[in-house]
Amino acid sequence: MRFSLTLAGLLMFAGSTLEAAEPAARLLENGRIYTVNPQQPWASALAIGADGRILAVGDSQALQAHVDEQTERVDLGGRLVLPGFQDTHAHVLDASSEAQGDCTLSPEDEVPQWLAELSACNAEDEGDWLVGWGFALHRLLAEEQSPRDLLDAVVADRPVSLMEETSHAYWLNSKGLELAGIDADTPDPVGGVILRDEDGRATGLVLDNAGDLALDQALSPSRALEEVYYQAVLAGQDELAKNGITSVADARVFWRRGHLEAWQKAARRDQLKARTSLGLWAYPSLDDEEQLSALKALYRPGDEHSLLRVNQIKFYVDGIIHNTTARLRHPYAESLPGVERNGLYYFGPKRLQRYVAELSAVGYDMHIHTIGDQAVRDALDAIEAGGGQGRHRLTHLELVGKADRPRFKQLNVTADFQPSRYFAPPFLKDNEPLIGQRAYQLLPLRQLHDAGARVTLSSDWDVNPLSPLGIMHNALSLGERSLPGLEAAVRAYTLDAAYVLRQERDTGSLEIGKQADLVVLDRDVFQLPLAQLGKTKVLWTLLGGEEVYRDAAF
Repeated sequence: MRFSLTLAGLLMFAGSTLEAAEPAARLLENGRIYTVNPQQPWASALAIGADGRILAVGDSQALQAHVDEQTERVDLGGRLVLPGFQDTHAHVLDASSEAQGDCTLSPEDEVPQWLAELSACNAEDEGDWLVGWGFALHRLLAEEQSPRDLLDAVVADRPVSLMEETSHAYWLNSKGLELAGIDADTPDPVGGVILRDEDGRATGLVLDNAGDLALDQALSPSRALEEVYYQAVLAGQDELAKNGITSVADARVFWRRGHLEAWQKAARRDQLKARTSLGLWAYPSLDDEEQLSALKALYRPGDEHSLLRVNQIKFYVDGIIHNTTARLRHPYAESLPGVERNGLYYFGPKRLQRYVAELSAVGYDMHIHTIGDQAVRDALDAIEAGGGQGRHRLTHLELVGKADRPRFKQLNVTADFQPSRYFAPPFLKDNEPLIGQRAYQLLPLRQLHDAGARVTLSSDWDVNPLSPLGIMHNALSLGERSLPGLEAAVRAYTLDAAYVLRQERDTGSLEIGKQADLVVLDRDVFQLPLAQLGKTKVLWTLLGGEEVYRDAAF
């Protein structure tokens, strides 16, 4: 309803300029709006312009000046509004892709159940390779028979490649080993280990980058896979929007397999539902001159009108602790056969320094997988040697030496965490046989936060569930390692994440002039017990003021 001239005159007489206020395309009112803007943390209404940007934030009555007959008025009914979540580390394409295989195993099951399921998958699937994922490494290692022989007993006539639950180990049968070129004389690839028996024969288990020897064969580029990847990008959009994620970084884009083209196709067709930054995978086994030249040519920073940017590089420095492949300053109590006692490197210190320096100069930001404390130190050293330019982040950060904690603030390096239930106190003891008392220091969120580091939270989907609310619950459930409160967790998923994605002036908080990227929740998380946080649902998601998801209950 348009205001009368009499009211407009009264407002002008009072010194207000609201009579000339721009009409809003949408007015959200009667809500609890947490803005993540310290100058105005709370409001009850928000006006969105026709261009998708925020016109005003404040009291419902004051914002009525932005209403005309075209304005859509949305009564929030007291519900909570937050800025749209920004996931700085998710595997959107991989998590949504049928290329990962339809044969899904549960890490909670026993080996006989896996074998029965694989036999059934083999009967149903007609592809060249049988591809799947989900087994638990140490359950296989406890078997008397070799993993290779166990697989051969149920699938002998075609190659099999199965990804472990963390994606850092692979289980292959004899055909799979053969097509991957793995035999008794095959050297370990950089960043990987081929597990062998006492006679030097490959057992069928390979760790970390050795798995790519098989996947490069199983997922060699084809027209069929191009379509699979494209459909995966589209499916991922719906999941992002459903979880209130309006910005995302795809954390491992295999640009030699067709992933980049799938993203670009969806962007050209205006099918993206989140602002997206792609992290191009730095292949450990490629020639440096060839790879650096190719990556430099692929850089695309995008602009304010583009939802897709190619502006990050994803490195692995090391592996993971339970494979004994994370790179540690002090050795494991015991490592897996063939793995150095301090873990391994995908990219060693000098090589990493070169990549960081050359690619930062182009404009790329580095997204560096670092789990062991030596890997963390090496990555910080590489960033420091490169002059510190860029908005770089280290991700995972399971062990961080005390001397390195202040360096995050000093070097403007973001600490990116993916807390899961496995880092809660009851599960920490599982790592004690490998790393002793260090197991109880894993994932030092609070310690990095208190040292002044910019902290972000992210999902690592599909290693973890995608829900930001679930991840925030985990980040507040770590005892003395927890973030200090819900406000810190929300900021880690919004404004600080926006900085990492180079868009904090445009997103990350609900302020005048910024994009209307926001979510409406079914309950007020600031008034809930912590146990209820992860059960909260997203009801409505807006990207640039446009609806990309609506729950039937809203």
